Parts: sequence; structure tokens; C-alpha cells
Amino acid sequence: MTGQPPQHTQPGELPAPRTDTDSAPALAEAVDTLAALRTPYWLGDNAVALHALASLPARTDNALPATIHAASDQSLSRTEIGQLLNPTPATTARRYRTAQ
Repeated sequence: MTGQPPQHTQPGELPAPRTDTDSAPALAEAVDTLAALRTPYWLGDNAVALHALASLPARTDNALPATIHAASDQSLSRTEIGQLLNPTPATTARRYRTAQ
């Protein structure tokens, strides 16, 4: 934790994606962990870090449709899903319509 107070939402409000002071250390840890799992002899090689970093958004893109479908199954509306993803609800519906 960075010692900053958490940002609370109002009842019924869903948080949009954000990058804050907690994001950089969490991302660095994820990259280090993934790189170490893939390359046990990794010693801070930037090519390995770059590969691990590039793998994270690719995995996120692959996981989003199923996660959106699961959120929809839990009665989240397209508007609510859009708030969580940050594009407009129409963009969400168009981009992820095959997830339904």
C-alpha cells in the first residue's frame, strides 16, 4: 500500500479503470513474477521483462470476453460493464457481443 486513502465509490457507482500510485508496483511485481516463471535464470534482462509485459495485455484481451459474460450472468448491465471498462456501452456491446 502507498499510504494513500482508498477512493470510494458511491452506492451503485462502479469504478472506471485507473492508474494510480498502486499500479506501478503491482505491475512491476506481475512482470517480475511472470518473467521468473518463464525464465528461471532471469536476472533482470530487459528482453525478458518486455516479453512478460507484452504478455499481460494479450492475456487480458483473451480473458475479457469470458469475464464480461460472467458479469452479465451476474446481472450487470451493458452500461455497468461499460463503466468498468471505460468505453461507452455501445462500444462495449459492439466489441464484446460474441461473449454473450
